[in-house]
Amino acid sequence: MKSYKQFLPVIIAAVITAGCSCGSKKEQPQAAVATGKVKDWKAYNLGSEHANRLLEQADNEAAVQDALLDVRARITNIETNLGHQAATDYERGFVEEIRAKNDSLAKIIF
Repeated sequence: MKSYKQFLPVIIAAVITAGCSCGSKKEQPQAAVATGKVKDWKAYNLGSEHANRLLEQADNEAAVQDALLDVRARITNIETNLGHQAATDYERGFVEEIRAKNDSLAKIIF
């Protein structure tokens, strides 16, 4: 009986270790990947519209900074509520519109 008590901590540690390693392994969710093509044209057009609003204020640095923060918040919100593809399409619409209409500002921002 005495030898049993001597090995009790080792037995407990072995059981705990076995319980941790034998737990069910759930697959980790893979990172969302957006396609190279625009799939959500509403999100793309919204991004383009917001880019045009920013371009109207391009001479006011504080307004541009506020608009960029707003766009980043929208991207996060769209991704949370509508998914990664919609957020990517929104951002793509925004970036492409800025690059098309004001390349020098695009070089500074991006």
